[in-house]
Amino acid sequence: MTRISQRGSVIVIALWALAVAALVTSSIQIFAFRQSLLGIEVHDRIQARWAARAGIETSIAAMSEHTIMPVQQNAFALIDDLEYVSSGITGTATWDIRHHVDGQDWRGPMDEHSKFNINTENYGLFVQILEDTLAFGVMESIMDWTDEDDEARILGVERDYYLSLETPYEPRNGPLRSIAEMELIAGVMPDDIRGEDWDLDYRLDTNENDGGQSLPWDEPNGILEGGWATMFTAVSKDGGPTESGEPRINLNNIDLETLQLRLGLEEPQAMALVSLAGSDDSSLGKLLTNNLSVLAQGIEGVKDLEDDQLYLIFAETCLFEPHEAPVGRMNINTISPELLYKLFPDDSTLVEELLYLRVNNAGGISSPLNYRDIPGISPTMVEYLYEIFDTKSNVFTISSKGVAPASHVEQEIIVVVDRSTLPITILEYREQ
Repeated sequence: MTRISQRGSVIVIALWALAVAALVTSSIQIFAFRQSLLGIEVHDRIQARWAARAGIETSIAAMSEHTIMPVQQNAFALIDDLEYVSSGITGTATWDIRHHVDGQDWRGPMDEHSKFNINTENYGLFVQILEDTLAFGVMESIMDWTDEDDEARILGVERDYYLSLETPYEPRNGPLRSIAEMELIAGVMPDDIRGEDWDLDYRLDTNENDGGQSLPWDEPNGILEGGWATMFTAVSKDGGPTESGEPRINLNNIDLETLQLRLGLEEPQAMALVSLAGSDDSSLGKLLTNNLSVLAQGIEGVKDLEDDQLYLIFAETCLFEPHEAPVGRMNINTISPELLYKLFPDDSTLVEELLYLRVNNAGGISSPLNYRDIPGISPTMVEYLYEIFDTKSNVFTISSKGVAPASHVEQEIIVVVDRSTLPITILEYREQ
């Protein structure tokens, strides 16, 4: 009996040992499998990230090329090339660059010049664009946030208010650096700025088109209902590349000989142009309604400018140094029809003529001289259009999404780039 009992114990121990070994082996296998899956995911995510980065670099390269060797009299040349490189492959991963405007996807980056720059002093246009949706007192709070003093307007708030909050901070007391910064201003809510575009990448993401299944709350209609960020920007910049590819001429800091050679002017014309630039109310827009001979102010021998000379003046000159560039004007070629109608709510005919002009003109609206082709337009309106609209763009938001082929792992990189000077500057960089 003792031997039988011992044998039974050995069998039980052996069975337990086999069970433990099997358990350990299966645990190791599961752990190894999970580590393998994790390794594959990390590998694919790295692939996707660098594919997204390749899309960014390809877009920047296209911008640099158009800055150095621009296509003359074609306002859509850069936009077309950015669309051409909006998708591609590196290794086995792919990238895709797009943005959502007016209910549909558009290939290529978001043009920040298609929006109104909130840092301009034309607050009337800001209020007009928002119509009746602007909450009471918010405009004053925005003005208090950006002005240099600490004295609150009647309906505004200043430094004391922000320091009294549970999490205190100070107002900018200067130009806004991003549209998202507006969420810090009293009375402005994140929903106002973002709408359904919660990550501000200007793409219709899955969680932004699923109703109430995940945040943000949205309508699952295939349309990205963005907030103020779809109409306003804080980063567009004036000036930038010229039609010749040479540095832009600052009329306040240029010798007459260079001015004559670059623009094909006679000496009295060059002198009159410099005099106009140095006047108290200087604006090149005056040249659209009054010829140089009228604005010469006593300079003898000034001839009227030909259209080709005017074209070069608008394409090659400015009234500031690159590091002092003012906020950018809206690009008449890329602004959405919806925003254009908001800017001219009482003149739909003008909006239709502008839309017709940019579609049917070869190369779009390549110069403010094209405004004069609008039937019945007044000289005052021509000059006003020059003051608020440009024909080229300097700042873009690139949302590049990389995808690994096997696992379909995605990685998105969002950058804001400024091509007004070379090398191109990255103003903002985000990965998500």
